[in-house]
Amino acid sequence: MNKRIVFICILLATLVLLTACSNQDPTVPNAPPSDIPTQQPAMVTATEVPLPSFDTTLPEDYDPASEEDPEALIANQEQPQVHARAGATPIPIDPVDLPTPTPRQALVFTYASYTADNLGLTFESVAGYEVDATQPDAFVLREPASMVKDNYPVEISFNITPVGSSYTISSLQTDLRTRLNDLGQVNYDEWQATTISRRSLLDKDGYYGNYRGVMFDGTIVRGRVHMALLDGRLLTMHVSCPGWYNTDYMTVYTHIRDTLKAI
Repeated sequence: MNKRIVFICILLATLVLLTACSNQDPTVPNAPPSDIPTQQPAMVTATEVPLPSFDTTLPEDYDPASEEDPEALIANQEQPQVHARAGATPIPIDPVDLPTPTPRQALVFTYASYTADNLGLTFESVAGYEVDATQPDAFVLREPASMVKDNYPVEISFNITPVGSSYTISSLQTDLRTRLNDLGQVNYDEWQATTISRRSLLDKDGYYGNYRGVMFDGTIVRGRVHMALLDGRLLTMHVSCPGWYNTDYMTVYTHIRDTLKAI
């Protein structure tokens, strides 16, 4: 009897094992338990490529007027200004107007002595110029038609006017600024004038300023006005020339200034 009971128990245990094995999925062998954590794939981040940086600032000592003729570079210590139309606010101007990419050959001058008896002055300037001394307070040299370049004749003038005892170097500066502005009021479509700079004339205290103008027909004109305070008199020297030859005629201006004497 006991043997039969043991046999039945073994049979039932065998049936239970067979039933459990038949319930497993044969396509997933050795599947890991679901509660075991698995490692996630590493995060991949795009590498940021730095953008190039550009320095658009100019050096502190940069000088927009660095193309100016050497003499003007030494003398012009104030910041230049120029205005686009007559009577407007001045802003910087270029020293030379070039008609083509190839600069024109420098002019070679022959100098001659001139005497302005009505002003009590003598000096050297370009030879062959026409003289106008018809006014008691003025002496003018004009370039003859045969020597004119770029449709604009050179003109060099001196004026001496009496001033009162209250007239000072500050008064001179005011008059010079006014003269530079007034020159651009007639015949010019554009007008530009530099600030004034200190420079002696006839060994007397004075100031000068440069200008650039474009006439209604497109002609470019350059020039310099220089004033000096003599004893009770105001001396004004004015050089006006075609713009593309500005550097050449600033050389003439320097020669006149160096040779100017009172008689």
